[in-house]
Amino acid sequence: MATRVLELDEYREIIQLFLEGFTNTDGTIFRPNKQIALALQLQASLGLRIGDVLNLQVNNFKNGKLETREDKTDKLQYRDINRNVFDYVKDYAIENKLSLTSKLFNVGVRAVQKQLKIITDFLGLSNISTHSFRKMFATTVYEQNANNLELVKELLNHTSIATTQRYIRVSQKEINKASANVDFIS
Repeated sequence: MATRVLELDEYREIIQLFLEGFTNTDGTIFRPNKQIALALQLQASLGLRIGDVLNLQVNNFKNGKLETREDKTDKLQYRDINRNVFDYVKDYAIENKLSLTSKLFNVGVRAVQKQLKIITDFLGLSNISTHSFRKMFATTVYEQNANNLELVKELLNHTSIATTQRYIRVSQKEINKASANVDFIS
């Protein structure tokens, strides 16, 4: 089954569980993991692939901008980012005593995916992966910018609009609302 876009309430639940931890139904304890929480928050806020997020160094964030080269495409990302995101990364780096050339994360893609699967299973969510956070970014940018597909394409560094279109999905809430408003019975 294809990975789907993450809904905002699902995103909030997932991040909260990463930050606070929880006890699973079988009694196992899932400890808080602020590092993975931040990696997923950055993925949702920047639209990067999880591998690119995990390779970020402190010096990729300069003067309110993100500057990094994507691993898959070898394309440069150089753009303004939200000030809260920039400040949070800066504070995280200071709190963790990271140098400018330090990687922000010392965890691999598979470890993030495995931890995310534990949480999505606990929440009863299906078809969610790390890529759902990138798709959430794409859908949010699309909705907040007058459905500008070209803008989303450029932010994701896609080579074709067709690829970008597969990322943009109507939210389940919109589907439910539209479906509930159709009535030819009365």
